[in-house]
Amino acid sequence: MAVKNKIFAGAHSWVRKALGITMDGEQTEYIWGVVDIIADTDFPDVRNRSAIHSTSGSCMIIPREGDKVRFYIQLSGDDVLDPITGRVDKNKMSPQKLLEVARKILHPYKVHEPKMYDWWTIYIIGQRVASRFSANERIFIAGDACHTHSPKAGQGMNASMNDTHNLAWKLVQVLRGRADISLLKTYEFERKKYAQDLIDFDRKFSTLFSGKPRTTSNDDGVSHEQFLSAFQTGGGFTSGIGVHYAPSTITNETHQQCAPHLIIGERMPPQIFVRAADARPCDIQDMLPSDTRFKLLFFVGYLTEERVRELDSLSDELRDPSCFLQKYGYPTEGTAQSMFSIITIVSGDKEDVEYTRVTPLLRPHWSNVLLDDTDVTRRLGGGAYKRFGIDPRNVTLVIIRPDGYVGMIAPVSGLEDVDKYFAAFTIPKR
Repeated sequence: MAVKNKIFAGAHSWVRKALGITMDGEQTEYIWGVVDIIADTDFPDVRNRSAIHSTSGSCMIIPREGDKVRFYIQLSGDDVLDPITGRVDKNKMSPQKLLEVARKILHPYKVHEPKMYDWWTIYIIGQRVASRFSANERIFIAGDACHTHSPKAGQGMNASMNDTHNLAWKLVQVLRGRADISLLKTYEFERKKYAQDLIDFDRKFSTLFSGKPRTTSNDDGVSHEQFLSAFQTGGGFTSGIGVHYAPSTITNETHQQCAPHLIIGERMPPQIFVRAADARPCDIQDMLPSDTRFKLLFFVGYLTEERVRELDSLSDELRDPSCFLQKYGYPTEGTAQSMFSIITIVSGDKEDVEYTRVTPLLRPHWSNVLLDDTDVTRRLGGGAYKRFGIDPRNVTLVIIRPDGYVGMIAPVSGLEDVDKYFAAFTIPKR
């Protein structure tokens, strides 16, 4: 098969094998079964992500779409291994047998026989990471092709989607001629470390999950506190909120002190603001779509007379041809989005702030000026400056990468550092 392309991305193992990329790690002895049913049970948390760790084994419950529920069930080797080959023999197991094991784990709660079994399987956990995620920044692998681990709670699916989410915007910027191909090196740098961290956690989690709980007759067992801590940590991996990218060309921690609680290298957390123009509440996440643009969040503090003059001066500086905003500020071209989206966040009361006093460059649209205030009900919004540790007496720039991660924070007195940040991977406009 011949493939003609500048860059190729694949999510299949045959791509990895063709490139001579190895999978480093090991296969564990932990055997699990999975079954999807519409559960008829008196277990009260069946519609919640739940982990049950009992003397009869372990089980994880994941609510699915509609009324379906997925059970992950710990199995013993005697249940499924062929005594001659030592391999998993699916013929030794059935969905009915899986549910019977789950019943023992959930006792004294009951799980009645379902009307139908939607899907089931058994597996041995393999924990491996590819030695490389790309070949010369031209061919890339993602998802199961570069990491395998326990599938509990959607870790495989979520990790895979986050791989491609990390890669897609970088590919787009390079293919549009806006970024140097070296930007693509950050894909492996960021996602391989994440995959290894996930494997290390999965190894610990699987050991805890498959171990016997601590009881009066088993002091060496797994305590409830250990199990709960690992279960909660797993939520960070599953959601992506627990990911922290290390410093690189696109993750610059130089001015972290400007917002000590808004962590550079992590996802911008949800935060409700109020739109200055109409006082409607707005979550910042709704302002940060994955559209390949860098979002420039200007936290400008209180709109005093002095601050308004400072913003006018800042506008002049940002309009200078030598400023990053002009050098790298590619406009919208056809279906290609512009390079930057500006959002201004003001401190103050919605009844007092006149958002039109913000210099036009920092309010490209009426909806792009937000207030750190509560909505009319006084229940939603407010407290962002305090939460992030941003001093409203200063003007602070927060750069959100196209994938939603905080790439850099800087005082506006340090725009030269921002210029260096973009210069490291962006091609100036011609």
